[in-house]
Amino acid sequence: MIFKTNPIQSEKKIPFKEFSSRKSLFLKYSFLICALAAPCFFANPLSLYAGSLTCIANANIESKNTGSNNIEIYADTLAQSNDYIDITAEAAIIYDIDNDRVLWQKNSLEKMFPASTTKMLTAIVAIERIRDFDEIVRISANASGRNNSFFPFRAGQEITLRDLLKAALISSHNNATVALAEYVSGSEEQFLKLMNAKAIEIGAFNTYFESTNGLDSEYPQHNTTAYDLALIADYCMENEMFSEIVGTKEDTITLGDEKLNLYNTNSLLFFDYIKGIKTGFTNNAGHCLAVFSERQELNLIIIVLKCSEGSREADALKLINWANDNFFTKKILEPQEKYKTIVIQDVQTEEKYVLKTTHYTELYTNGDYEQLVNVKDDIAIKDDLKEFNTDSKNSIVYIPQTPVVLPVEKGASAGQAEIYVNDNKVYTSGLIINQSIDKTYVSVYLSSEFNSNTRNILIALISFYFLIFIFIIIKNFISKKRENPY
Repeated sequence: MIFKTNPIQSEKKIPFKEFSSRKSLFLKYSFLICALAAPCFFANPLSLYAGSLTCIANANIESKNTGSNNIEIYADTLAQSNDYIDITAEAAIIYDIDNDRVLWQKNSLEKMFPASTTKMLTAIVAIERIRDFDEIVRISANASGRNNSFFPFRAGQEITLRDLLKAALISSHNNATVALAEYVSGSEEQFLKLMNAKAIEIGAFNTYFESTNGLDSEYPQHNTTAYDLALIADYCMENEMFSEIVGTKEDTITLGDEKLNLYNTNSLLFFDYIKGIKTGFTNNAGHCLAVFSERQELNLIIIVLKCSEGSREADALKLINWANDNFFTKKILEPQEKYKTIVIQDVQTEEKYVLKTTHYTELYTNGDYEQLVNVKDDIAIKDDLKEFNTDSKNSIVYIPQTPVVLPVEKGASAGQAEIYVNDNKVYTSGLIINQSIDKTYVSVYLSSEFNSNTRNILIALISFYFLIFIFIIIKNFISKKRENPY
Protein backbone atom coordinates (compact mmCIF):
# COMPACT_ATOMS: atom_id res chain seq x y z
CA MET A 1 0.00 0.00 0.00
CA ILE A 2 1.30 3.44 -0.94
CA PHE A 3 0.61 6.55 1.11
CA LYS A 4 0.77 9.94 -0.53
CA THR A 5 1.38 13.08 1.38
CA ASN A 6 -1.19 15.83 1.14
CA PRO A 7 -0.87 18.53 3.75
CA ILE A 8 -4.29 20.03 2.92
CA GLN A 9 -6.12 16.82 3.58
CA SER A 10 -7.38 16.07 7.03
CA GLU A 11 -5.58 13.57 9.19
CA LYS A 12 -6.08 9.89 8.31
CA LYS A 13 -5.54 6.95 10.61
CA ILE A 14 -3.07 4.21 9.81
CA PRO A 15 -4.76 0.87 9.45
CA PHE A 16 -4.33 -1.15 12.67
CA LYS A 17 -2.95 -4.18 10.89
CA GLU A 18 -0.16 -2.19 9.21
CA PHE A 19 0.67 -0.44 12.48
CA SER A 20 0.85 -3.70 14.44
CA SER A 21 3.19 -5.18 11.85
CA ARG A 22 5.62 -2.26 12.07
CA LYS A 23 5.36 -2.11 15.83
CA SER A 24 6.19 -5.79 16.10
CA LEU A 25 9.22 -5.38 13.85
CA PHE A 26 10.42 -2.39 15.86
CA LEU A 27 10.05 -4.20 19.15
CA LYS A 28 12.04 -7.17 17.84
CA TYR A 29 14.95 -4.92 16.88
CA SER A 30 14.72 -3.10 20.22
CA PHE A 31 14.92 -6.28 22.26
CA LEU A 32 17.81 -7.48 20.05
CA ILE A 33 19.72 -4.29 20.86
CA CYS A 34 18.94 -4.71 24.55
CA ALA A 35 20.21 -8.30 24.49
CA LEU A 36 23.46 -7.27 22.83
CA ALA A 37 24.01 -4.42 25.30
CA ALA A 38 23.28 -6.48 28.41
CA PRO A 39 26.74 -8.20 28.61
CA CYS A 40 28.38 -4.79 28.66
CA PHE A 41 26.37 -3.89 31.75
CA PHE A 42 26.35 -7.22 33.57
CA ALA A 43 29.65 -8.93 32.70
CA ASN A 44 30.90 -7.69 36.14
CA PRO A 45 27.99 -6.71 38.36
CA LEU A 46 30.38 -4.68 40.63
CA SER A 47 32.25 -2.96 37.85
CA LEU A 48 30.44 0.32 38.31
CA TYR A 49 30.84 0.18 42.10
CA ALA A 50 34.45 -0.89 42.03
CA GLY A 51 35.31 1.76 39.48
CA SER A 52 33.85 4.44 41.69
CA LEU A 53 35.74 3.09 44.73
CA THR A 54 39.04 3.13 42.84
CA CYS A 55 38.52 6.71 41.75
CA ILE A 56 37.84 7.77 45.32
CA ALA A 57 40.68 5.76 46.83
CA ASN A 58 43.26 7.02 44.34
CA ALA A 59 42.81 10.52 45.71
CA ASN A 60 45.85 11.67 47.70
CA ILE A 61 45.43 11.67 51.45
CA GLU A 62 47.75 14.38 52.62
CA SER A 63 48.76 14.03 56.25
CA LYS A 64 51.10 17.04 56.16
CA ASN A 65 52.29 18.99 53.17
CA THR A 66 55.20 21.35 53.55
CA GLY A 67 58.06 22.55 51.41
CA SER A 68 61.27 20.57 51.51
CA ASN A 69 64.35 21.82 53.29
CA ASN A 70 67.16 20.92 50.93
CA ILE A 71 70.31 21.44 52.93
CA GLU A 72 73.53 22.23 51.10
CA ILE A 73 76.03 24.08 53.23
CA TYR A 74 79.22 25.54 51.88
CA ALA A 75 81.69 26.48 54.55
CA ASP A 76 85.29 25.70 55.41
CA THR A 77 87.68 22.89 55.95
CA LEU A 78 88.90 21.75 59.33
CA ALA A 79 92.38 21.02 58.04
CA GLN A 80 95.18 23.52 58.34
CA SER A 81 95.21 26.37 55.85
CA ASN A 82 98.01 27.17 53.45
CA ASP A 83 97.28 30.89 53.38
CA TYR A 84 100.28 33.17 53.41
CA ILE A 85 100.58 35.33 56.53
CA ASP A 86 103.34 37.90 56.64
CA ILE A 87 105.20 37.27 59.91
CA THR A 88 108.86 37.34 60.86
CA ALA A 89 108.74 34.18 62.99
CA GLU A 90 110.71 31.28 61.57
CA ALA A 91 108.29 28.79 63.11
CA ALA A 92 104.70 29.38 64.19
CA ILE A 93 101.41 27.65 64.76
CA ILE A 94 97.72 28.40 65.39
CA TYR A 95 96.25 25.62 67.49
CA ASP A 96 92.53 25.34 68.24
CA ILE A 97 92.33 23.78 71.69
CA ASP A 98 88.59 23.00 71.56
CA ASN A 99 88.94 20.78 68.52
CA ASP A 100 92.63 19.85 68.83
CA ARG A 101 93.21 21.15 65.32
CA VAL A 102 96.09 22.95 63.69
CA LEU A 103 94.49 25.84 61.82
CA TRP A 104 97.71 27.19 60.37
CA GLN A 105 101.39 26.46 60.73
CA LYS A 106 104.80 27.50 59.54
CA ASN A 107 107.67 25.08 60.09
CA SER A 108 105.79 23.83 63.17
CA LEU A 109 107.70 20.52 63.26
CA GLU A 110 111.15 22.07 62.92
CA LYS A 111 113.30 21.78 66.07
CA MET A 112 113.87 25.19 67.61
CA PHE A 113 115.30 26.73 70.80
CA PRO A 114 112.34 27.64 73.06
CA ALA A 115 114.04 30.12 75.42
CA SER A 116 111.87 30.89 78.49
CA THR A 117 108.76 29.22 77.06
CA THR A 118 110.52 26.23 78.65
CA LYS A 119 109.23 27.51 82.00
CA MET A 120 105.67 26.43 81.09
CA LEU A 121 106.68 22.77 81.44
CA THR A 122 108.85 23.49 84.48
CA ALA A 123 105.97 25.16 86.30
CA ILE A 124 103.33 22.53 85.55
CA VAL A 125 105.59 19.68 86.68
CA ALA A 126 106.25 21.54 89.94
CA ILE A 127 102.57 22.43 90.47
CA GLU A 128 101.52 18.81 90.08
CA ARG A 129 103.98 17.73 92.80
CA ILE A 130 103.66 20.47 95.38
CA ARG A 131 101.13 19.88 98.16
CA ASP A 132 101.42 23.13 100.10
CA PHE A 133 102.12 26.20 97.98
CA ASP A 134 102.46 28.38 101.06
CA GLU A 135 105.38 26.35 102.34
CA ILE A 136 108.48 28.48 102.83
CA VAL A 137 111.79 27.35 101.33
CA ARG A 138 115.34 28.75 101.47
CA ILE A 139 117.24 29.75 98.36
CA SER A 140 120.32 27.56 97.90
CA ALA A 141 123.71 28.76 96.75
CA ASN A 142 123.05 27.03 93.41
CA ALA A 143 119.83 29.00 92.95
CA SER A 144 121.28 32.33 94.06
CA GLY A 145 122.37 35.21 91.84
CA ARG A 146 120.67 37.21 89.09
CA ASN A 147 121.22 34.79 86.18
CA ASN A 148 119.88 37.26 83.60
CA SER A 149 116.79 37.98 85.71
CA PHE A 150 115.21 41.26 86.84
CA PHE A 151 116.29 40.84 90.45
CA PRO A 152 118.78 38.56 92.22
CA PHE A 153 118.25 35.78 94.71
CA ARG A 154 120.58 35.62 97.69
CA ALA A 155 121.44 32.34 99.33
CA GLY A 156 119.46 31.79 102.49
CA GLN A 157 116.55 34.05 101.53
CA GLU A 158 113.16 32.64 102.32
CA ILE A 159 110.25 32.54 99.86
CA THR A 160 107.04 30.58 99.47
CA LEU A 161 106.65 28.04 96.71
CA ARG A 162 103.69 30.08 95.40
CA ASP A 163 105.92 33.15 95.06
CA LEU A 164 108.60 31.10 93.31
CA LEU A 165 105.99 30.07 90.71
CA LYS A 166 104.93 33.70 90.30
CA ALA A 167 108.53 34.82 89.87
CA ALA A 168 109.14 32.13 87.25
CA LEU A 169 105.95 32.69 85.21
CA ILE A 170 105.24 36.42 85.60
CA SER A 171 108.67 38.04 85.57
CA SER A 172 110.43 35.00 84.02
CA HIS A 173 112.99 34.69 86.82
CA ASN A 174 115.59 32.12 85.78
CA ASN A 175 116.72 31.10 89.28
CA ALA A 176 113.14 30.60 90.51
CA THR A 177 112.92 27.50 88.30
CA VAL A 178 116.17 26.18 89.78
CA ALA A 179 114.80 26.59 93.31
CA LEU A 180 111.55 24.83 92.35
CA ALA A 181 113.46 21.94 90.74
CA GLU A 182 115.63 21.51 93.82
CA TYR A 183 112.57 21.46 96.09
CA VAL A 184 110.69 18.85 94.03
CA SER A 185 113.56 16.55 92.99
CA GLY A 186 116.65 17.60 94.92
CA SER A 187 118.50 18.74 91.80
CA GLU A 188 117.88 20.19 88.35
CA GLU A 189 119.17 17.01 86.73
CA GLN A 190 116.55 14.84 88.43
CA PHE A 191 113.82 17.35 87.81
CA LEU A 192 114.66 17.47 84.10
CA LYS A 193 113.91 13.76 83.92
CA LEU A 194 110.41 14.53 85.18
CA MET A 195 110.05 17.33 82.66
CA ASN A 196 111.03 15.19 79.68
CA ALA A 197 108.79 12.37 80.85
CA LYS A 198 105.90 14.84 81.13
CA ALA A 199 106.60 16.06 77.61
CA ILE A 200 106.22 12.50 76.32
CA GLU A 201 103.06 12.07 78.37
CA ILE A 202 101.58 15.21 76.82
CA GLY A 203 102.49 14.06 73.31
CA ALA A 204 105.37 16.45 72.74
CA PHE A 205 107.58 13.74 71.27
CA ASN A 206 110.06 16.11 69.62
CA THR A 207 110.86 17.92 72.87
CA TYR A 208 114.01 17.44 74.90
CA PHE A 209 114.93 19.91 77.63
CA GLU A 210 118.36 20.26 79.24
CA SER A 211 117.60 23.27 81.46
CA THR A 212 114.64 24.29 83.59
CA ASN A 213 114.64 27.94 82.52
CA GLY A 214 115.45 27.78 78.80
CA LEU A 215 118.95 29.23 78.93
CA ASP A 216 120.67 27.40 76.11
CA SER A 217 124.20 28.74 75.69
CA GLU A 218 125.56 25.59 77.27
CA TYR A 219 122.82 23.26 76.07
CA PRO A 220 122.78 22.92 72.28
CA GLN A 221 120.31 20.01 72.43
CA HIS A 222 117.74 21.98 74.40
CA ASN A 223 115.00 22.18 71.77
CA THR A 224 111.39 21.60 70.89
CA THR A 225 108.94 22.45 68.10
CA ALA A 226 106.13 24.98 67.74
CA TYR A 227 103.68 22.10 67.59
CA ASP A 228 105.01 20.54 70.80
CA LEU A 229 104.91 23.88 72.60
CA ALA A 230 101.27 24.27 71.57
CA LEU A 231 100.47 20.90 73.14
CA ILE A 232 102.38 21.82 76.30
CA ALA A 233 100.68 25.21 76.54
CA ASP A 234 97.26 23.62 76.05
CA TYR A 235 97.96 21.13 78.83
CA CYS A 236 99.25 23.79 81.19
CA MET A 237 96.28 26.11 80.71
CA GLU A 238 93.95 23.40 81.96
CA ASN A 239 95.48 23.84 85.40
CA GLU A 240 93.66 26.54 87.36
CA MET A 241 96.67 27.78 89.34
CA PHE A 242 98.87 27.89 86.27
CA SER A 243 96.33 29.79 84.14
CA GLU A 244 95.68 32.26 86.95
CA ILE A 245 99.37 33.09 87.37
CA VAL A 246 100.19 33.47 83.65
CA GLY A 247 97.13 35.69 83.21
CA THR A 248 98.27 38.11 85.95
CA LYS A 249 99.53 41.46 84.68
CA GLU A 250 101.30 42.42 87.92
CA ASP A 251 101.65 41.06 91.43
CA THR A 252 103.73 41.30 94.63
CA ILE A 253 105.90 38.64 96.21
CA THR A 254 107.86 38.46 99.44
CA LEU A 255 111.54 37.58 99.18
CA GLY A 256 113.13 37.48 102.62
CA ASP A 257 112.17 40.79 104.19
CA GLU A 258 111.52 42.51 100.85
CA LYS A 259 108.31 43.12 98.96
CA LEU A 260 108.95 42.94 95.27
CA ASN A 261 106.62 44.07 92.48
CA LEU A 262 106.33 41.72 89.53
CA TYR A 263 105.29 42.86 86.05
CA ASN A 264 104.35 40.34 83.42
CA THR A 265 106.72 40.20 80.47
CA ASN A 266 103.74 39.44 78.21
CA SER A 267 102.56 42.89 77.07
CA LEU A 268 99.64 41.33 75.12
CA LEU A 269 97.83 40.76 78.41
CA PHE A 270 96.52 44.30 78.07
CA PHE A 271 94.17 42.93 75.41
CA ASP A 272 91.22 41.49 77.30
CA TYR A 273 91.03 38.41 75.05
CA ILE A 274 94.67 37.42 75.78
CA LYS A 275 94.82 35.15 78.84
CA GLY A 276 98.55 34.30 78.99
CA ILE A 277 100.97 32.57 78.76
CA LYS A 278 104.79 32.99 78.33
CA THR A 279 107.49 35.01 76.63
CA GLY A 280 111.10 34.04 75.89
CA PHE A 281 114.36 35.28 74.49
CA THR A 282 117.91 34.03 74.05
CA ASN A 283 120.42 34.73 71.35
CA ASN A 284 119.92 31.24 69.96
CA ALA A 285 116.13 31.24 70.23
CA GLY A 286 115.45 34.81 69.20
CA HIS A 287 112.22 36.39 70.41
CA CYS A 288 109.57 33.78 71.30
CA LEU A 289 106.01 33.96 72.53
CA ALA A 290 103.24 31.61 73.51
CA VAL A 291 99.79 33.18 73.98
CA PHE A 292 96.31 31.97 74.76
CA SER A 293 93.51 33.87 73.02
CA GLU A 294 89.76 33.74 73.76
CA ARG A 295 87.96 35.73 71.09
CA GLN A 296 84.80 35.26 69.00
CA GLU A 297 84.25 31.82 70.49
CA LEU A 298 87.69 30.71 69.31
CA ASN A 299 90.09 29.42 71.96
CA LEU A 300 93.54 29.44 70.43
CA ILE A 301 97.13 28.73 71.37
CA ILE A 302 99.52 30.84 69.31
CA ILE A 303 103.22 29.99 69.20
CA VAL A 304 105.78 32.16 67.43
CA LEU A 305 109.50 31.25 67.58
CA LYS A 306 112.59 33.16 66.53
CA CYS A 307 110.85 36.38 65.63
CA SER A 308 112.68 39.55 64.67
CA GLU A 309 113.32 42.00 67.50
CA GLY A 310 110.17 43.94 68.36
CA SER A 311 107.97 41.74 66.14
CA ARG A 312 106.87 38.81 68.25
CA GLU A 313 103.74 40.53 69.63
CA ALA A 314 102.81 41.83 66.17
CA ASP A 315 103.33 38.36 64.69
CA ALA A 316 101.08 36.80 67.33
CA LEU A 317 98.34 39.40 66.76
CA LYS A 318 98.44 38.82 63.00
CA LEU A 319 97.88 35.12 63.55
CA ILE A 320 95.04 35.74 65.99
CA ASN A 321 93.34 38.21 63.65
CA TRP A 322 93.72 35.89 60.68
CA ALA A 323 92.20 32.98 62.59
CA ASN A 324 89.23 35.02 63.75
CA ASP A 325 88.66 36.37 60.25
CA ASN A 326 88.73 32.94 58.66
CA PHE A 327 87.40 30.48 61.20
CA PHE A 328 84.17 30.25 63.12
CA THR A 329 82.06 27.60 64.79
CA LYS A 330 79.26 26.51 62.49
CA LYS A 331 76.11 24.86 63.81
CA ILE A 332 75.58 22.29 61.08
CA LEU A 333 72.81 20.21 62.62
CA GLU A 334 70.31 21.29 65.23
CA PRO A 335 68.54 18.61 67.25
CA GLN A 336 65.05 18.02 65.84
CA GLU A 337 65.78 20.26 62.85
CA LYS A 338 63.44 19.94 59.86
CA TYR A 339 65.38 18.28 57.06
CA LYS A 340 63.29 17.21 54.05
CA THR A 341 59.74 16.22 53.14
CA ILE A 342 59.21 12.60 52.16
CA VAL A 343 56.29 10.82 50.53
CA ILE A 344 54.99 7.51 51.85
CA GLN A 345 52.84 5.48 49.48
CA ASP A 346 50.57 2.75 50.73
CA VAL A 347 48.90 0.32 48.30
CA GLN A 348 46.18 -2.16 49.25
CA THR A 349 45.19 -4.59 46.53
CA GLU A 350 41.94 -6.54 46.83
CA GLU A 351 40.01 -8.73 44.38
CA LYS A 352 37.67 -5.98 43.29
CA TYR A 353 39.63 -2.79 43.88
CA VAL A 354 43.07 -1.17 44.42
CA LEU A 355 43.43 1.42 47.19
CA LYS A 356 46.38 3.80 46.88
CA THR A 357 47.09 6.45 49.50
CA THR A 358 49.88 9.02 49.59
CA HIS A 359 51.14 10.65 52.79
CA TYR A 360 53.52 13.59 53.01
CA THR A 361 55.54 13.98 56.19
CA GLU A 362 58.65 15.77 57.35
CA LEU A 363 61.95 14.19 58.36
CA TYR A 364 63.96 15.58 61.23
CA THR A 365 67.58 15.02 62.20
CA ASN A 366 68.25 13.37 65.54
CA GLY A 367 71.82 14.66 65.76
CA ASP A 368 73.32 17.81 67.23
CA TYR A 369 76.55 18.77 65.51
CA GLU A 370 78.72 21.84 65.23
CA GLN A 371 82.18 22.20 63.81
CA LEU A 372 84.92 24.76 63.49
CA VAL A 373 84.94 25.73 59.82
CA ASN A 374 86.86 27.95 57.46
CA VAL A 375 85.08 30.34 55.15
CA LYS A 376 86.80 28.94 52.05
CA ASP A 377 85.97 25.26 52.14
CA ASP A 378 83.03 23.03 51.59
CA ILE A 379 80.67 21.26 53.95
CA ALA A 380 77.95 19.11 52.41
CA ILE A 381 75.20 16.94 53.81
CA LYS A 382 74.42 13.78 51.87
CA ASP A 383 71.60 11.33 52.46
CA ASP A 384 70.08 8.15 51.05
CA LEU A 385 66.80 9.74 49.94
CA LYS A 386 65.66 9.68 46.32
CA GLU A 387 64.03 12.67 44.66
CA PHE A 388 60.42 11.73 43.89
CA ASN A 389 58.48 14.61 42.32
CA THR A 390 56.82 17.81 43.35
CA ASP A 391 53.91 18.05 45.70
CA SER A 392 50.87 20.27 45.28
CA LYS A 393 52.99 23.32 46.13
CA ASN A 394 55.65 22.42 43.56
CA SER A 395 58.13 21.64 46.32
CA ILE A 396 60.56 18.77 45.89
CA VAL A 397 59.71 15.70 47.93
CA TYR A 398 61.72 12.55 48.47
CA ILE A 399 61.27 8.83 48.89
CA PRO A 400 63.32 6.80 51.42
CA GLN A 401 65.63 4.23 49.88
CA THR A 402 64.17 1.65 52.25
CA PRO A 403 60.37 1.85 51.91
CA VAL A 404 58.43 2.94 54.98
CA VAL A 405 55.62 0.52 55.77
CA LEU A 406 52.48 1.84 57.41
CA PRO A 407 51.53 2.16 60.18
CA VAL A 408 54.57 4.06 61.43
CA GLU A 409 55.27 5.58 64.85
CA LYS A 410 56.63 9.05 65.51
CA GLY A 411 60.42 8.90 65.78
CA ALA A 412 60.77 5.96 63.39
CA SER A 413 63.93 5.93 61.26
CA ALA A 414 63.69 6.75 57.58
CA GLY A 415 67.37 6.94 56.60
CA GLN A 416 70.46 8.86 57.59
CA ALA A 417 72.33 12.03 56.69
CA GLU A 418 76.12 12.24 56.56
CA ILE A 419 78.18 15.40 56.97
CA TYR A 420 81.20 15.69 54.69
CA VAL A 421 84.00 18.19 55.06
CA ASN A 422 85.94 18.42 51.82
CA ASP A 423 84.63 14.97 50.89
CA ASN A 424 85.68 13.52 54.27
CA LYS A 425 82.83 12.12 56.34
CA VAL A 426 82.90 13.58 59.83
CA TYR A 427 79.44 12.87 61.26
CA THR A 428 76.34 10.74 60.69
CA SER A 429 72.85 11.65 61.87
CA GLY A 430 69.71 9.54 61.76
CA LEU A 431 66.62 10.89 59.98
CA ILE A 432 63.38 10.36 61.85
CA ILE A 433 59.69 10.76 61.00
CA ASN A 434 58.08 13.53 63.04
CA GLN A 435 54.58 12.07 63.36
CA SER A 436 52.67 8.84 63.67
CA ILE A 437 50.83 7.74 60.52
CA ASP A 438 48.13 5.08 60.59
CA LYS A 439 47.41 2.68 57.76
CA THR A 440 44.32 3.58 55.71
CA TYR A 441 41.75 0.80 55.91
CA VAL A 442 38.76 0.29 53.56
CA SER A 443 36.37 -2.54 54.43
CA VAL A 444 34.26 -3.97 51.61
CA TYR A 445 32.08 -7.01 52.48
CA LEU A 446 30.93 -8.71 49.32
CA SER A 447 28.75 -11.71 50.19
CA SER A 448 26.93 -13.90 47.62
CA GLU A 449 23.64 -12.47 48.83
CA PHE A 450 24.98 -8.93 48.32
CA ASN A 451 26.15 -9.86 44.81
CA SER A 452 22.72 -11.29 43.92
CA ASN A 453 20.78 -8.34 45.30
CA THR A 454 23.04 -5.86 43.58
CA ARG A 455 22.71 -7.69 40.27
CA ASN A 456 18.91 -7.76 40.54
CA ILE A 457 18.73 -4.06 41.42
CA LEU A 458 20.99 -3.09 38.55
CA ILE A 459 19.06 -5.24 36.06
CA ALA A 460 15.74 -3.80 37.21
CA LEU A 461 16.96 -0.22 37.02
CA ILE A 462 18.54 -0.59 33.60
CA SER A 463 15.56 -2.49 32.21
CA PHE A 464 13.16 0.12 33.57
CA TYR A 465 15.03 3.02 31.98
CA PHE A 466 15.51 1.08 28.76
CA LEU A 467 11.74 0.35 28.45
CA ILE A 468 10.95 3.99 29.09
CA PHE A 469 13.34 4.87 26.33
CA ILE A 470 11.68 2.38 23.94
CA PHE A 471 8.25 3.63 24.91
CA ILE A 472 9.20 7.22 24.10
CA ILE A 473 10.58 6.18 20.72
CA ILE A 474 7.44 4.20 19.84
CA LYS A 475 5.19 6.99 21.01
CA ASN A 476 7.05 9.52 18.87
CA PHE A 477 6.95 7.15 15.91
CA ILE A 478 3.18 6.67 16.20
CA SER A 479 2.59 10.40 16.61
CA LYS A 480 4.52 11.15 13.44
CA LYS A 481 2.59 8.51 11.46
CA ARG A 482 -0.69 9.91 12.61
CA GLU A 483 0.38 13.35 11.47
CA ASN A 484 1.57 12.00 8.14
CA PRO A 485 -0.09 8.65 7.35
CA TYR A 486 1.07 8.63 3.75
